[in-house]
Amino acid sequence: MKTVTALTISILLASGLFACQVPVFRFALERWPADNFRLLVTSHGPLDQALGSELENLQQSLEAEPRPINLELEVIDLSTLTEAQRISIPGLENVGVEPSLILIPPQSWQTEETAWSGAATTENLALLLDSPARQQCADHLLKGASTAWIIVTSGDAEKDSRAKALLAAGLAKASSLLKIPKGVIRREDLNKELATIDLDDVLRSDIPLSISFVSQTLDRRDPAEAVFLSFLVEPEALRTGEPLIVPIFGRGRTAGPVSAAGLTIDRIFGACEYLCGACSCQVKQGNPGYDLLFKTSWDAHLNSTIITAESEIVQQALDVVSFSPDLPASESDQTGGLPIHPVALGLAVVLLAGGAFFVFRKPAPAG
Repeated sequence: MKTVTALTISILLASGLFACQVPVFRFALERWPADNFRLLVTSHGPLDQALGSELENLQQSLEAEPRPINLELEVIDLSTLTEAQRISIPGLENVGVEPSLILIPPQSWQTEETAWSGAATTENLALLLDSPARQQCADHLLKGASTAWIIVTSGDAEKDSRAKALLAAGLAKASSLLKIPKGVIRREDLNKELATIDLDDVLRSDIPLSISFVSQTLDRRDPAEAVFLSFLVEPEALRTGEPLIVPIFGRGRTAGPVSAAGLTIDRIFGACEYLCGACSCQVKQGNPGYDLLFKTSWDAHLNSTIITAESEIVQQALDVVSFSPDLPASESDQTGGLPIHPVALGLAVVLLAGGAFFVFRKPAPAG
């Protein structure tokens, strides 16, 4: 199964000489696209008409921008493949005669196992693509929650009650003690300290930024969450009979489930401290965690902006810092009506020299 880095992520802080001040949870939301899953739909001959129609609609949506789900679709008629072709396609090793849905996880899961597989029906397809718990979680994150904590109940009322109380205490401690890193710049404040800020520290969306944690409950017996639960939590963890706690942040990214029996308030606080701290390693693969399947068009909801030399927000900022009414009119005339502040001129040169190069540094490839 997937490589799990549980709540011990608090001790795995990535080192960096020049840390971006944007918190990890917000950096992940705005700048880390979710890794794509791969859905194989197999059959011997034509698919059921209703399922075929649903798959056509899904494929059309995947070709749109922004993409509504982190998924790639491949429909395979096994009767048209040679044995060599079947062997060459990962995920087909255990395919039977009946039409099947096979969900292949992203490479970041670091596993050769499938995330989920089942009969190819319209019902299973719908359960695979979305569920109420994922909708609720995405809604929390897009409204500004630092992390959405899912409690997978055990069915034992006493154990579940203790787990909820433990999580509430840990989140209360984090909410009272943690602060947004100093130096984060909201987009509307870009023109106030242009000479001293690092544009990597400017937020890319207008979603409220605060230390805010939410929790939600997932009943492991809920049929609407059966498929989601199968790749949210490993079977071995479910068999313990203990409540499980799963933090989700960014665009549906998690550090993995942890048994409530092994948690403490300090461990919960440590995880929150990491997620709310400055993002010292901007490379996604350099940070703990892996992505889940979410039917959410993150880019459409975020309406985020990457600042370039031509961005209106930069031009407005340049106008503000370059205007100086104290200078003589003769000096103003030399620059077309506005004197140019040396810092503003230097920034403009850097921007223009890079053409359309992003002011925000793009994360380098891992490794």
